[in-house]
Amino acid sequence: MRPAGEEKREGRGAAPSSVSMTVLCAESPALLPAAPLLGIVPDARAVFLLPLVLPALVLASAVVTVALVLPSVALGHWLGLRRGSGRRWWWVAVATAAVLLPAAGLPWAAAAVYGRGGLPGLLLFATVLYALSLPAALAAHTTVLRADAGRPVRSTGWFLGYGAVASAVVLVGASVVLAASG
Repeated sequence: MRPAGEEKREGRGAAPSSVSMTVLCAESPALLPAAPLLGIVPDARAVFLLPLVLPALVLASAVVTVALVLPSVALGHWLGLRRGSGRRWWWVAVATAAVLLPAAGLPWAAAAVYGRGGLPGLLLFATVLYALSLPAALAAHTTVLRADAGRPVRSTGWFLGYGAVASAVVLVGASVVLAASG
């Protein structure tokens, strides 16, 4: 949201949607150690599905970006401006939780209709979705603020580099915890 009378600046850098998708793609490998907790147990035949993983990952990150992250950023900025505190990151975190309710509730309600839904499943799904979408929403929020302030916007390569390091740390930590517990 730009102030009235201010024209759009053309600059270099990434758009909030591409930043969000990049963050989601960079942090998704961290879900691999959690796959058994979600009921996904890979077997030897899963290697044939590897060529489908990257397009599915891009499609899933695009859907989460459009359905959850960008509305969360817009709602967070709107709430911050309405409350008079400006566009702050905590409004984006609150808005992400608010937008998450229908996003997590609809699949859970559909599963409940077919007799497979339960509150623990809903809480696990909502927690995973919130943990994945909050960093993407905060990165998109930062991108919008930097662009509106006329500062250079970071490229998606910057997010991929640091996201890969963060995902590697999570993978190693989760692997150590899973190995120690079982």
